Amino acid sequence: MTIFFPLIYLFAGWLLGKTAWDCKTAASWILTRIAIPIVIIFNISTRFHSMSTIIVATAICMMVLLLAGRYVFADPIKNLCFSYLNIGWLGLPVASVLFGNDAATIIIAAYVGSSIVGNSLGAGMLSSERFNPITLMRTPPVIALIIGAMLIPFSGQVAHYFDSLYQIAKFMMSFLGMAVLGIWLAKTTISMRDFRLELRPFFTRSIVFAVLVSLLLLIADQFNAPLITQNPATLYLLCLLPPAANIIVLETHYLGTGNSARVISCGTCISIVAIALYSGAFWGGRALGIWG
Repeated sequence: MTIFFPLIYLFAGWLLGKTAWDCKTAASWILTRIAIPIVIIFNISTRFHSMSTIIVATAICMMVLLLAGRYVFADPIKNLCFSYLNIGWLGLPVASVLFGNDAATIIIAAYVGSSIVGNSLGAGMLSSERFNPITLMRTPPVIALIIGAMLIPFSGQVAHYFDSLYQIAKFMMSFLGMAVLGIWLAKTTISMRDFRLELRPFFTRSIVFAVLVSLLLLIADQFNAPLITQNPATLYLLCLLPPAANIIVLETHYLGTGNSARVISCGTCISIVAIALYSGAFWGGRALGIWG
């Protein structure tokens, strides 16, 4: 049932979008200023040592893609839609159901790394015309990263006293994020032409991330990182994920627009089909003894 939660949250937002109650701005503020920073602080302070390799690798890959994308995409929204994946809100429930606890650890680590870079660089790209390092340092994710790093020596206390707060923030992150996308989707007209237009970016993004994942697996094999080398199926799942629903949250919060809703929605539908085929191939391979 967990695998369907993101779609349920999306549908709830779509229904809300059909009403006169406009709460997307407030929901975006709660996400960017409260829920996402709490999730980052908790994971950095309590799990950084076990997840540090994946956090750092994901952050570096995203940073390179976003900075390189500034020379390819004139529109920062298109840059974010190509580089910033829906790892936490869609990838986490899917990977947990398909591949188990190790997959969840990998996906959470990848989410933390991508969230820090996506939210901080994304905020910098959307809040001013020119990239400003000072603006970047003042974004909630970077502040959360600094606080989380300062709390690493107190990881036991943080895990003990703030786990309930973390669980609430994690639920809010998933529910409100997909709901905001659903609200914009209710106000956006999507045609078959839109789906066709998103096929090429989907395949291009999948190829780029497949190359990055393959490089990560080669490097992990050289440095004996079993969590990575023993879970290639989970890592290659990242290649099929759509643009992050959080992009619409950033756009709503900083620009007050929802132009990315069409791209994210079409990409999510394409991704769901691709993930279903990937899952079928994986479990079929296990039944035939191809996968361990």
